[in-house]
Amino acid sequence: MAGMFDVGAISKLEEMLNPKEDDSDSDTGGDGIFNPGQIGAKKPHKIPDVTPTTVKKAATGKDIWDTEFLPEGAPAENIEEHREQPEYDVRFKQNVGTEDVFLGMSGKTEASNDEIVVTIDLPGTKSSDIDLNVTDEKVECMTPVYALRLHLPKPVVSAQGGAQWVTDKHQLRLTLPLKKEFDFLP
Repeated sequence: MAGMFDVGAISKLEEMLNPKEDDSDSDTGGDGIFNPGQIGAKKPHKIPDVTPTTVKKAATGKDIWDTEFLPEGAPAENIEEHREQPEYDVRFKQNVGTEDVFLGMSGKTEASNDEIVVTIDLPGTKSSDIDLNVTDEKVECMTPVYALRLHLPKPVVSAQGGAQWVTDKHQLRLTLPLKKEFDFLP
């Protein structure tokens, strides 16, 4: 029983499981040492099919491309952008009342925020030139001159957000309520 697992027996077992087609030493790595990766039949490598018949055509309408064109998991930020990024400011806002300031009754702390306020400076821009897209995780603001793709520090409720154009300062102010972990709690 002790002589059953010696090097000669293991190499014979490997020859039975993986018969050699020629007399070369290519399966052993050059020095005659076998490893577990060399036991068994070799699996052929599959090359993905990228023929023109597998490529989908873009949807008609306002969309430039279909989301299915992007590989899965590829972020949209990989798209090369030649427009300038505007200056912006992200601040957290906390709605407090007199009971919070003087009595501290609501239990709010410095870390409990209610909203995110994003201020984007767009000098020389008219409000009609702004293309704004807000999701729960990011803000995209596009104009003919500027392009901003901003990932928000915390998730927001984009459907309840608001935007305000300040004409004299050429600023766009977005007020986005934060997504609360427990909405049923005050």
